[in-house]
Amino acid sequence: MTAALATLAALAVLAGCGSGGDDRPGPEPSGAKRVLRLATASDVSQEPVRQNLIRAWDAARPDVEVEFVHLPTATDDARSQLVATLQGDKAAYDLVNMDVTWTAEFAAGELIRPLDGDPLQGMWEQVASTARYGEDIWAVPFNTDAALLYYRTDVWRDRDWKPPRTWRDLERAAAAATDGAQVTEVFEHGYATQLGEYEGLTVNTLESVWASGGELVLKKDGSATAYEVRAATPRTEAGLRNLADRYRRIMPPEVRRATELDTLRMFERGEVAFMRNWPYVYNVLDAKMAGKFGVVPLPGPKGRGASVLGGQNLAITAGSENAGPARELLDHLAAPEQQRCLLDGGFAPVLKASYEPEGPKCSLTGSAAPGGGADGEGGETDRTAEAGKSGEAGKPGEPGEPGEPGEEAAEPDSGPGPGPDGLPPYTRALKEALGTARPRPVTPYYAAFTELIQTEVHPSLRQNPDEGTVASERLDKELRQVMKGG
Repeated sequence: MTAALATLAALAVLAGCGSGGDDRPGPEPSGAKRVLRLATASDVSQEPVRQNLIRAWDAARPDVEVEFVHLPTATDDARSQLVATLQGDKAAYDLVNMDVTWTAEFAAGELIRPLDGDPLQGMWEQVASTARYGEDIWAVPFNTDAALLYYRTDVWRDRDWKPPRTWRDLERAAAAATDGAQVTEVFEHGYATQLGEYEGLTVNTLESVWASGGELVLKKDGSATAYEVRAATPRTEAGLRNLADRYRRIMPPEVRRATELDTLRMFERGEVAFMRNWPYVYNVLDAKMAGKFGVVPLPGPKGRGASVLGGQNLAITAGSENAGPARELLDHLAAPEQQRCLLDGGFAPVLKASYEPEGPKCSLTGSAAPGGGADGEGGETDRTAEAGKSGEAGKPGEPGEPGEPGEEAAEPDSGPGPGPDGLPPYTRALKEALGTARPRPVTPYYAAFTELIQTEVHPSLRQNPDEGTVASERLDKELRQVMKGG
Protein backbone atom coordinates (compact mmCIF):
# COMPACT_ATOMS: atom_id res chain seq x y z
CA MET A 1 0.00 0.00 0.00
CA THR A 2 1.18 3.72 -1.61
CA ALA A 3 5.11 7.14 -2.38
CA ALA A 4 5.22 10.30 -0.67
CA LEU A 5 3.77 7.78 1.31
CA ALA A 6 1.95 6.37 4.12
CA THR A 7 2.97 7.55 7.47
CA LEU A 8 1.36 6.79 10.79
CA ALA A 9 -0.81 7.52 13.62
CA ALA A 10 0.10 6.97 17.21
CA LEU A 11 -1.84 7.24 20.41
CA ALA A 12 -0.09 7.69 23.65
CA VAL A 13 0.19 8.55 27.19
CA LEU A 14 3.23 10.15 28.79
CA ALA A 15 3.12 7.87 31.78
CA GLY A 16 4.92 4.84 33.14
CA CYS A 17 5.86 1.55 31.54
CA GLY A 18 3.97 -1.69 31.15
CA SER A 19 4.56 -4.68 28.95
CA GLY A 20 3.12 -7.93 27.72
CA GLY A 21 -0.25 -8.64 26.20
CA ASP A 22 -2.56 -7.69 29.08
CA ASP A 23 -5.10 -5.32 27.58
CA ARG A 24 -7.05 -4.66 30.77
CA PRO A 25 -7.37 -1.05 31.95
CA GLY A 26 -5.09 -0.06 34.82
CA PRO A 27 -6.11 1.93 37.88
CA GLU A 28 -7.27 5.47 37.25
CA PRO A 29 -7.83 8.39 39.61
CA SER A 30 -11.49 9.25 40.07
CA GLY A 31 -12.71 11.75 37.47
CA ALA A 32 -9.43 11.77 35.54
CA LYS A 33 -9.38 11.25 31.79
CA ARG A 34 -6.97 8.92 30.05
CA VAL A 35 -5.08 10.81 27.37
CA LEU A 36 -4.33 8.88 24.20
CA ARG A 37 -1.91 10.82 22.02
CA LEU A 38 -2.30 10.16 18.31
CA ALA A 39 0.69 10.96 16.11
CA THR A 40 0.07 11.29 12.40
CA ALA A 41 1.11 13.09 9.24
CA SER A 42 -1.24 15.11 7.08
CA ASP A 43 -3.77 13.22 5.00
CA VAL A 44 -3.67 13.57 1.23
CA SER A 45 -7.07 12.00 0.58
CA GLN A 46 -10.17 14.06 -0.16
CA GLU A 47 -11.53 13.87 3.39
CA PRO A 48 -10.03 13.04 6.83
CA VAL A 49 -12.33 10.05 7.33
CA ARG A 50 -9.88 8.12 9.53
CA GLN A 51 -9.41 11.09 11.82
CA ASN A 52 -13.19 11.59 11.96
CA LEU A 53 -13.67 7.96 13.03
CA ILE A 54 -11.24 8.43 15.89
CA ARG A 55 -12.82 11.72 16.93
CA ALA A 56 -16.29 10.14 16.93
CA TRP A 57 -15.09 7.38 19.27
CA ASP A 58 -13.42 9.99 21.47
CA ALA A 59 -16.59 12.09 21.65
CA ALA A 60 -18.55 9.10 22.93
CA ARG A 61 -16.01 8.37 25.69
CA PRO A 62 -16.13 10.83 28.60
CA ASP A 63 -13.26 8.94 30.24
CA VAL A 64 -10.85 9.27 27.30
CA GLU A 65 -9.32 12.19 25.43
CA VAL A 66 -7.53 11.62 22.13
CA GLU A 67 -4.73 14.06 21.40
CA PHE A 68 -3.30 14.17 17.87
CA VAL A 69 0.46 14.56 17.50
CA HIS A 70 1.81 15.29 14.02
CA LEU A 71 4.76 13.33 12.68
CA PRO A 72 6.75 14.16 9.54
CA THR A 73 4.85 13.61 6.30
CA ALA A 74 7.65 11.61 4.66
CA THR A 75 7.38 7.94 5.60
CA ASP A 76 11.07 7.38 6.31
CA ASP A 77 11.24 10.47 8.53
CA ALA A 78 8.11 9.43 10.42
CA ARG A 79 9.47 5.94 11.01
CA SER A 80 12.83 7.24 12.20
CA GLN A 81 11.22 9.67 14.62
CA LEU A 82 8.84 7.04 15.97
CA VAL A 83 11.58 4.43 16.47
CA ALA A 84 13.85 6.92 18.20
CA THR A 85 11.05 8.08 20.50
CA LEU A 86 9.94 4.58 21.51
CA GLN A 87 13.48 3.31 21.99
CA GLY A 88 14.02 6.17 24.42
CA ASP A 89 10.67 5.84 26.15
CA LYS A 90 8.41 2.86 25.42
CA ALA A 91 5.57 4.65 27.20
CA ALA A 92 5.80 7.73 24.99
CA TYR A 93 2.79 6.56 22.97
CA ASP A 94 -0.10 4.21 23.66
CA LEU A 95 -0.92 3.38 20.06
CA VAL A 96 1.00 3.61 16.83
CA ASN A 97 -0.62 3.55 13.41
CA MET A 98 2.21 2.01 11.43
CA ASP A 99 2.90 1.55 7.82
CA VAL A 100 2.38 -2.16 7.42
CA THR A 101 6.03 -2.76 6.57
CA TRP A 102 7.08 -1.65 10.05
CA THR A 103 5.10 -4.20 12.07
CA ALA A 104 7.79 -6.89 12.09
CA GLU A 105 10.54 -4.39 12.96
CA PHE A 106 8.56 -2.91 15.85
CA ALA A 107 7.61 -6.38 17.12
CA ALA A 108 11.19 -7.69 16.94
CA GLY A 109 12.42 -4.55 18.69
CA GLU A 110 9.85 -5.02 21.50
CA LEU A 111 8.41 -1.57 20.83
CA ILE A 112 4.85 -2.94 20.58
CA ARG A 113 3.04 -5.72 22.43
CA PRO A 114 1.26 -8.85 21.15
CA LEU A 115 -2.54 -8.79 21.17
CA ASP A 116 -4.86 -11.27 22.85
CA GLY A 117 -7.66 -13.00 20.96
CA ASP A 118 -8.13 -13.01 17.20
CA PRO A 119 -8.85 -9.48 15.92
CA LEU A 120 -8.20 -10.52 12.28
CA GLN A 121 -11.42 -12.38 11.49
CA GLY A 122 -13.18 -11.46 8.27
CA MET A 123 -10.05 -10.09 6.59
CA TRP A 124 -8.21 -11.25 3.50
CA GLU A 125 -5.43 -13.58 4.59
CA GLN A 126 -2.78 -11.41 2.95
CA VAL A 127 -4.10 -8.39 4.87
CA ALA A 128 -4.10 -10.33 8.14
CA SER A 129 -0.55 -11.53 7.47
CA THR A 130 0.76 -7.98 7.78
CA ALA A 131 -0.22 -7.95 11.47
CA ARG A 132 1.51 -11.23 12.35
CA TYR A 133 5.12 -11.82 13.29
CA GLY A 134 6.31 -15.17 14.53
CA GLU A 135 3.54 -16.90 16.43
CA ASP A 136 1.78 -13.74 17.60
CA ILE A 137 -0.58 -11.03 16.35
CA TRP A 138 0.97 -7.61 16.94
CA ALA A 139 -1.47 -5.22 15.34
CA VAL A 140 -4.96 -4.69 13.94
CA PRO A 141 -5.05 -3.57 10.30
CA PHE A 142 -6.82 -0.20 10.08
CA ASN A 143 -7.00 0.14 6.32
CA THR A 144 -5.39 -1.79 3.51
CA ASP A 145 -4.57 -0.73 -0.05
CA ALA A 146 -4.10 -2.04 -3.57
CA ALA A 147 -3.05 0.02 -6.56
CA LEU A 148 -5.38 0.61 -9.51
CA LEU A 149 -4.89 1.59 -13.15
CA TYR A 150 -6.57 4.94 -13.85
CA TYR A 151 -7.35 5.77 -17.47
CA ARG A 152 -9.10 8.43 -19.52
CA THR A 153 -12.47 7.39 -20.90
CA ASP A 154 -13.36 10.46 -22.96
CA VAL A 155 -10.61 10.68 -25.59
CA TRP A 156 -10.80 7.51 -27.68
CA ARG A 157 -12.06 7.73 -31.26
CA ASP A 158 -12.86 4.02 -31.26
CA ARG A 159 -16.26 3.69 -29.58
CA ASP A 160 -15.51 0.05 -28.76
CA TRP A 161 -12.25 0.88 -26.96
CA LYS A 162 -11.66 -1.19 -23.81
CA PRO A 163 -9.22 -0.52 -20.96
CA PRO A 164 -6.00 -2.58 -20.93
CA ARG A 165 -5.96 -6.06 -19.41
CA THR A 166 -2.28 -6.92 -19.94
CA TRP A 167 1.00 -5.02 -19.98
CA ARG A 168 1.13 -5.46 -23.75
CA ASP A 169 -2.34 -3.90 -23.99
CA LEU A 170 -1.22 -0.99 -21.82
CA GLU A 171 1.90 -0.33 -23.87
CA ARG A 172 -0.17 -0.27 -27.07
CA ALA A 173 -2.82 1.98 -25.54
CA ALA A 174 -0.16 4.32 -24.13
CA ALA A 175 1.32 4.67 -27.61
CA ALA A 176 -2.13 5.23 -29.12
CA ALA A 177 -2.76 8.07 -26.66
CA THR A 178 0.02 10.05 -28.37
CA ASP A 179 -1.51 9.55 -31.85
CA GLY A 180 -4.07 12.12 -32.99
CA ALA A 181 -5.60 9.57 -35.34
CA GLN A 182 -6.68 7.47 -32.34
CA VAL A 183 -7.53 10.08 -29.69
CA THR A 184 -9.35 13.38 -29.70
CA GLU A 185 -6.88 14.80 -27.18
CA VAL A 186 -3.21 14.04 -27.88
CA PHE A 187 -1.06 13.20 -24.85
CA GLU A 188 2.67 13.84 -24.74
CA HIS A 189 3.23 10.53 -22.94
CA GLY A 190 1.04 7.55 -22.24
CA TYR A 191 1.64 6.34 -18.68
CA ALA A 192 2.85 7.60 -15.31
CA THR A 193 3.79 5.79 -12.12
CA GLN A 194 5.96 6.43 -9.07
CA LEU A 195 9.66 5.93 -9.75
CA GLY A 196 11.21 8.51 -7.44
CA GLU A 197 13.92 7.18 -5.15
CA TYR A 198 11.62 6.32 -2.25
CA GLU A 199 9.20 3.51 -1.33
CA GLY A 200 7.22 4.05 -4.52
CA LEU A 201 10.15 2.73 -6.54
CA THR A 202 10.32 -0.43 -4.42
CA VAL A 203 6.60 -1.01 -4.93
CA ASN A 204 6.82 -0.59 -8.70
CA THR A 205 9.91 -2.79 -8.84
CA LEU A 206 8.15 -5.62 -7.01
CA GLU A 207 5.06 -5.34 -9.22
CA SER A 208 7.18 -5.45 -12.39
CA VAL A 209 9.16 -8.45 -11.14
CA TRP A 210 5.98 -10.30 -10.16
CA ALA A 211 4.42 -9.56 -13.57
CA SER A 212 7.41 -11.32 -15.16
CA GLY A 213 6.99 -14.37 -12.93
CA GLY A 214 10.02 -13.50 -10.81
CA GLU A 215 10.72 -12.87 -7.14
CA LEU A 216 13.25 -10.72 -5.35
CA VAL A 217 12.79 -12.73 -2.15
CA LEU A 218 10.42 -15.56 -1.26
CA LYS A 219 9.54 -16.69 2.23
CA LYS A 220 10.81 -20.16 3.07
CA ASP A 221 8.17 -22.74 3.93
CA GLY A 222 7.46 -22.97 7.63
CA SER A 223 9.54 -19.93 8.56
CA ALA A 224 8.27 -16.65 9.93
CA THR A 225 11.35 -14.63 9.05
CA ALA A 226 13.63 -16.57 6.66
CA TYR A 227 13.61 -15.69 2.95
CA GLU A 228 15.15 -17.20 -0.13
CA VAL A 229 16.76 -14.59 -2.40
CA ARG A 230 16.05 -14.91 -6.15
CA ALA A 231 17.23 -11.60 -7.58
CA ALA A 232 19.57 -13.20 -10.15
CA THR A 233 17.03 -15.53 -11.79
CA PRO A 234 16.09 -14.94 -15.46
CA ARG A 235 12.48 -13.98 -14.70
CA THR A 236 13.47 -11.52 -11.99
CA GLU A 237 16.06 -10.00 -14.29
CA ALA A 238 13.36 -9.67 -16.98
CA GLY A 239 11.10 -7.81 -14.55
CA LEU A 240 13.87 -5.38 -13.62
CA ARG A 241 14.66 -4.81 -17.29
CA ASN A 242 10.97 -4.35 -18.21
CA LEU A 243 10.56 -1.58 -15.64
CA ALA A 244 13.44 0.42 -17.14
CA ASP A 245 12.28 -0.27 -20.71
CA ARG A 246 8.72 0.92 -20.00
CA TYR A 247 10.08 4.05 -18.39
CA ARG A 248 11.94 4.88 -21.58
CA ARG A 249 9.13 3.95 -23.97
CA ILE A 250 5.88 5.21 -22.47
CA MET A 251 6.57 7.45 -19.45
CA PRO A 252 7.53 11.12 -19.07
CA PRO A 253 11.19 11.66 -18.10
CA GLU A 254 10.15 13.36 -14.84
CA VAL A 255 8.53 10.11 -13.61
CA ARG A 256 12.03 9.18 -12.48
CA ARG A 257 11.50 11.68 -9.65
CA ALA A 258 7.74 11.25 -9.23
CA THR A 259 5.62 10.43 -6.19
CA GLU A 260 1.91 9.64 -6.00
CA LEU A 261 1.04 13.33 -5.88
CA ASP A 262 3.25 14.09 -8.89
CA THR A 263 1.60 11.43 -11.03
CA LEU A 264 -1.85 12.56 -9.91
CA ARG A 265 -1.05 16.06 -11.13
CA MET A 266 0.22 14.69 -14.47
CA PHE A 267 -3.06 12.86 -14.96
CA GLU A 268 -5.16 15.86 -13.92
CA ARG A 269 -3.31 18.16 -16.31
CA GLY A 270 -3.80 15.80 -19.26
CA GLU A 271 -0.11 14.96 -19.61
CA VAL A 272 -0.74 11.19 -19.52
CA ALA A 273 -3.72 8.99 -20.37
CA PHE A 274 -2.92 6.22 -17.87
CA MET A 275 -1.71 6.25 -14.27
CA ARG A 276 -0.94 3.75 -11.55
CA ASN A 277 -2.11 5.07 -8.17
CA TRP A 278 -3.98 4.19 -4.97
CA PRO A 279 -7.76 4.19 -4.38
CA TYR A 280 -7.81 7.51 -2.49
CA VAL A 281 -7.04 9.24 -5.79
CA TYR A 282 -10.49 8.35 -7.16
CA ASN A 283 -12.38 10.84 -5.00
CA VAL A 284 -9.74 13.50 -5.58
CA LEU A 285 -10.11 13.10 -9.34
CA ASP A 286 -13.89 12.80 -9.23
CA ALA A 287 -14.12 16.29 -7.80
CA LYS A 288 -12.41 17.66 -10.92
CA MET A 289 -12.80 15.12 -13.73
CA ALA A 290 -16.10 13.35 -13.13
CA GLY A 291 -17.11 11.20 -16.08
CA LYS A 292 -13.72 11.47 -17.80
CA PHE A 293 -11.85 8.55 -16.20
CA GLY A 294 -12.23 5.00 -14.99
CA VAL A 295 -10.30 2.38 -13.02
CA VAL A 296 -9.42 -1.28 -13.39
CA PRO A 297 -6.97 -3.55 -11.55
CA LEU A 298 -3.34 -3.34 -12.61
CA PRO A 299 -2.47 -5.30 -15.76
CA GLY A 300 -0.52 -8.53 -15.67
CA PRO A 301 1.20 -10.72 -18.25
CA LYS A 302 -2.07 -12.39 -19.31
CA GLY A 303 -4.75 -10.53 -17.39
CA ARG A 304 -5.18 -9.07 -13.93
CA GLY A 305 -1.82 -8.36 -12.28
CA ALA A 306 -0.68 -8.26 -8.67
CA SER A 307 -0.45 -5.00 -6.77
CA VAL A 308 1.73 -4.55 -3.75
CA LEU A 309 -0.48 -4.53 -0.67
CA GLY A 310 -0.41 -1.28 1.28
CA GLY A 311 -2.12 0.12 4.33
CA GLN A 312 -1.67 0.95 8.00
CA ASN A 313 -1.68 -1.24 11.10
CA LEU A 314 -2.63 -0.09 14.59
CA ALA A 315 -0.57 -1.46 17.48
CA ILE A 316 -0.32 -0.90 21.23
CA THR A 317 3.09 0.14 22.49
CA ALA A 318 5.02 -2.08 24.86
CA GLY A 319 5.11 0.54 27.61
CA SER A 320 1.54 1.80 27.50
CA GLU A 321 -0.38 1.95 30.77
CA ASN A 322 -3.59 2.60 28.84
CA ALA A 323 -3.73 -0.68 26.94
CA GLY A 324 -7.38 -1.24 27.86
CA PRO A 325 -8.95 1.79 26.15
CA ALA A 326 -6.31 1.60 23.42
CA ARG A 327 -7.47 -1.92 22.55
CA GLU A 328 -11.09 -0.78 22.64
CA LEU A 329 -10.27 1.88 20.07
CA LEU A 330 -8.51 -0.70 17.86
CA ASP A 331 -11.49 -3.02 17.93
CA HIS A 332 -13.87 -0.14 17.27
CA LEU A 333 -11.98 1.01 14.17
CA ALA A 334 -11.85 -2.54 12.79
CA ALA A 335 -15.64 -3.02 13.14
CA PRO A 336 -17.80 -3.24 9.96
CA GLU A 337 -19.58 0.11 10.43
CA GLN A 338 -16.31 2.00 10.69
CA GLN A 339 -14.66 0.05 7.90
CA ARG A 340 -17.51 0.96 5.54
CA CYS A 341 -16.76 4.64 6.20
CA LEU A 342 -13.26 4.03 4.85
CA LEU A 343 -14.64 2.64 1.59
CA ASP A 344 -16.93 5.65 1.15
CA GLY A 345 -13.99 7.94 1.87
CA GLY A 346 -11.67 6.47 -0.75
CA PHE A 347 -9.71 4.01 1.41
CA ALA A 348 -9.62 0.23 1.24
CA PRO A 349 -11.37 -1.50 4.19
CA VAL A 350 -9.74 -4.57 5.67
CA LEU A 351 -13.01 -6.53 6.01
CA LYS A 352 -14.43 -8.41 3.03
CA ALA A 353 -18.00 -7.68 4.17
CA SER A 354 -17.43 -3.94 3.70
CA TYR A 355 -17.42 -4.41 -0.07
CA GLU A 356 -20.89 -5.99 -0.23
CA PRO A 357 -24.05 -3.95 -1.01
CA GLU A 358 -25.92 -5.59 1.84
CA GLY A 359 -23.09 -4.91 4.30
CA PRO A 360 -23.20 -2.47 7.23
CA LYS A 361 -23.52 1.23 6.49
CA CYS A 362 -21.07 3.91 7.60
CA SER A 363 -21.40 4.90 11.26
CA LEU A 364 -20.45 8.54 10.66
CA THR A 365 -23.22 11.07 10.12
CA GLY A 366 -23.48 14.73 9.25
CA SER A 367 -20.36 16.66 8.30
CA ALA A 368 -18.10 13.90 9.62
CA ALA A 369 -19.42 11.36 7.11
CA PRO A 370 -17.59 10.88 3.80
CA GLY A 371 -19.02 13.46 1.41
CA GLY A 372 -20.61 15.32 4.31
CA GLY A 373 -18.48 18.43 4.10
CA ALA A 374 -15.68 17.63 6.55
CA ASP A 375 -13.22 20.45 6.88
CA GLY A 376 -10.36 18.50 5.36
CA GLU A 377 -7.93 19.42 8.11
CA GLY A 378 -4.86 17.19 8.06
CA GLY A 379 -4.72 14.51 10.65
CA GLU A 380 -3.94 11.20 9.04
CA THR A 381 -1.07 9.53 7.49
CA ASP A 382 -0.90 8.14 4.10
CA ARG A 383 0.72 7.61 1.08
CA THR A 384 3.97 6.43 0.15
CA ALA A 385 3.83 3.23 -1.71
CA GLU A 386 2.04 1.94 1.24
CA ALA A 387 3.12 -0.72 3.37
CA GLY A 388 4.67 -4.09 3.59
CA LYS A 389 4.35 -7.71 4.17
CA SER A 390 5.28 -11.27 3.49
CA GLY A 391 6.99 -12.53 0.37
CA GLU A 392 4.28 -15.07 -0.29
CA ALA A 393 1.75 -14.74 -3.06
CA GLY A 394 -1.45 -13.22 -1.82
CA LYS A 395 -4.28 -15.70 -1.64
CA PRO A 396 -7.11 -14.69 -3.95
CA GLY A 397 -9.78 -15.47 -1.41
CA GLU A 398 -12.39 -18.17 -1.29
CA PRO A 399 -13.13 -20.15 -4.46
CA GLY A 400 -15.19 -18.13 -6.87
CA GLU A 401 -14.26 -14.77 -5.37
CA PRO A 402 -12.47 -12.11 -7.41
CA GLY A 403 -8.80 -12.87 -7.65
CA GLU A 404 -8.98 -16.36 -9.08
CA PRO A 405 -6.18 -16.89 -11.62
CA GLY A 406 -7.29 -16.63 -15.22
CA GLU A 407 -10.43 -14.66 -14.44
CA GLU A 408 -11.31 -11.83 -16.81
CA ALA A 409 -10.25 -8.34 -15.81
CA ALA A 410 -12.80 -6.05 -14.25
CA GLU A 411 -15.13 -4.01 -16.36
CA PRO A 412 -14.31 -0.32 -16.10
CA ASP A 413 -15.59 1.50 -13.04
CA SER A 414 -16.32 5.16 -13.60
CA GLY A 415 -18.90 7.85 -13.11
CA PRO A 416 -19.62 10.22 -10.24
CA GLY A 417 -21.25 9.23 -6.98
CA PRO A 418 -22.32 5.80 -5.71
CA GLY A 419 -23.40 3.16 -8.17
CA PRO A 420 -26.88 1.60 -8.28
CA ASP A 421 -25.90 -0.77 -5.46
CA GLY A 422 -25.01 2.15 -3.19
CA LEU A 423 -21.29 1.35 -3.26
CA PRO A 424 -18.61 3.74 -4.53
CA PRO A 425 -17.95 3.21 -8.25
CA TYR A 426 -14.39 1.95 -7.68
CA THR A 427 -15.52 -0.83 -5.32
CA ARG A 428 -15.49 -3.70 -7.82
CA ALA A 429 -12.05 -2.88 -9.22
CA LEU A 430 -10.64 -2.40 -5.73
CA LYS A 431 -12.06 -5.69 -4.45
CA GLU A 432 -10.59 -7.55 -7.42
CA ALA A 433 -7.24 -5.84 -6.96
CA LEU A 434 -7.18 -6.84 -3.29
CA GLY A 435 -7.91 -10.42 -4.29
CA THR A 436 -4.53 -10.71 -6.02
CA ALA A 437 -2.54 -8.13 -4.02
CA ARG A 438 0.66 -9.33 -2.40
CA PRO A 439 2.40 -8.17 0.75
CA ARG A 440 5.99 -7.03 0.89
CA PRO A 441 8.46 -9.06 2.97
CA VAL A 442 7.49 -9.35 6.62
CA THR A 443 10.93 -8.85 8.11
CA PRO A 444 12.54 -6.71 10.81
CA TYR A 445 14.99 -5.67 8.10
CA TYR A 446 12.49 -4.20 5.70
CA ALA A 447 13.95 -0.68 5.96
CA ALA A 448 17.32 -2.01 4.74
CA PHE A 449 15.58 -4.12 2.06
CA THR A 450 13.74 -1.18 0.50
CA GLU A 451 16.76 1.12 0.71
CA LEU A 452 18.83 -1.43 -1.19
CA ILE A 453 16.20 -1.87 -3.91
CA GLN A 454 15.97 1.87 -4.42
CA THR A 455 19.76 2.29 -4.52
CA GLU A 456 20.24 -0.48 -7.08
CA VAL A 457 17.22 0.10 -9.32
CA HIS A 458 17.04 3.89 -9.58
CA PRO A 459 20.28 4.34 -11.61
CA SER A 460 18.84 2.06 -14.34
CA LEU A 461 16.05 4.57 -15.04
CA ARG A 462 17.64 6.60 -17.79
CA GLN A 463 16.31 7.82 -21.12
CA ASN A 464 19.38 6.37 -22.83
CA PRO A 465 19.03 2.55 -22.84
CA ASP A 466 22.82 2.19 -22.81
CA GLU A 467 23.12 4.00 -19.48
CA GLY A 468 23.03 1.46 -16.73
CA THR A 469 21.14 -1.71 -15.95
CA VAL A 470 20.47 -3.39 -12.63
CA ALA A 471 23.41 -5.59 -11.66
CA SER A 472 21.25 -8.53 -10.61
CA GLU A 473 24.10 -10.67 -9.30
CA ARG A 474 25.29 -7.86 -7.04
CA LEU A 475 21.71 -7.20 -5.93
CA ASP A 476 21.29 -10.90 -5.18
CA LYS A 477 24.45 -10.96 -3.07
CA GLU A 478 23.55 -7.81 -1.14
CA LEU A 479 19.98 -9.00 -0.53
CA ARG A 480 21.34 -12.16 1.07
CA GLN A 481 23.15 -10.02 3.63
CA VAL A 482 20.21 -7.66 4.18
CA MET A 483 17.68 -10.42 4.81
CA LYS A 484 19.93 -11.81 7.54
CA GLY A 485 20.27 -8.44 9.23
CA GLY A 486 23.74 -7.80 7.83
